[in-house]
Amino acid sequence: MNLNDRSQLLFKHLMALYLNDGKPVGSSVLAKLPDVSVSSATVRNVMSDLEKMGLIHSPHTSAGRVPTDHGFRVFVDSILTVQPLNSSLTQEIQRGFTQAQTQEELLGSASNILSGLTGMASLVMLPNQEQETLRHIDFVKLNNKRVLVVLVLNDQDVQNRIIEFEEDVSSSQLIQAANYLNEHFAGRHLSEVKKMLVERLDELRRTMDALMLSIVEATDQVIEQKMQKSAPYFVSGKTNLLNYDELADAEKLKALFHSFEEHSDMLGLLNKSMQANGVQVFIGSECGNETYQNCSVITTPYEREGEVMGVLGVVGPSRMPYDKIVPKVDMTARILSSLLKK
Repeated sequence: MNLNDRSQLLFKHLMALYLNDGKPVGSSVLAKLPDVSVSSATVRNVMSDLEKMGLIHSPHTSAGRVPTDHGFRVFVDSILTVQPLNSSLTQEIQRGFTQAQTQEELLGSASNILSGLTGMASLVMLPNQEQETLRHIDFVKLNNKRVLVVLVLNDQDVQNRIIEFEEDVSSSQLIQAANYLNEHFAGRHLSEVKKMLVERLDELRRTMDALMLSIVEATDQVIEQKMQKSAPYFVSGKTNLLNYDELADAEKLKALFHSFEEHSDMLGLLNKSMQANGVQVFIGSECGNETYQNCSVITTPYEREGEVMGVLGVVGPSRMPYDKIVPKVDMTARILSSLLKK
């Protein structure tokens, strides 16, 4: 959309004032700004033009104007200037990851960092379980019948499950089973491991004794549990949304929290983000559900060794400081990606 210089200047000022305090902006307020050297009547005419373009509208309770979803979109795409993060904020993000050891802890830290830095709700989508790579399987004997199964995924993510057998298990049997599983399945995606185990069970029944077979079948169940992990993303800072008047209505918050827990609406948005490059901003109706009216969602993918693994982002009011939020989301994803490579 092509705005002339005067229209763009006034629209930019209106956006700045509205983003700052969330109140409708009147023509008289704009006319008094130092670099707006036109009369109140001229400002009113420009505001009328902006309203006809669908960029702003007048709430019933006020003579002032507020941006529409389309206005926010034009502002984000054409006017917004994003400043790079300063070094102290970048270091703050890096420090937030220092205690994390496993992949899951890194993703949880990213969610906490984002909600703390932005004052909004944050989401970090977990990697597709089927695409996680099995690096190593080990068994730790706890007693004669109890065994700890240790799955090492993607070099960093360690999953532990305890399984119990009806008869005694020897250390040599566990070593034999681990050697077999590592030889045939290490380096493969979990979905592939699961498929191959199912295909080979008939053969294994003929070639393995009953106890060895039960160890392999128990491992298959552990992988199945890992793949069926219920929550597809971490959510942090939901209560931060109470701080914004336009979202603090009890019914509005209830609907938002329900949407986070239902997963389907937000997953659709996050999956869309995985197909895109860089930071994406979804505003109001673009989020795909009326629950997100007056909301914006800012997302960006994170990677491991060049492969997109998931998406992280924040949910907050459409009236958010995009110039500050976008670089924080972007830098958190960059640092997370660099740590996942290690």
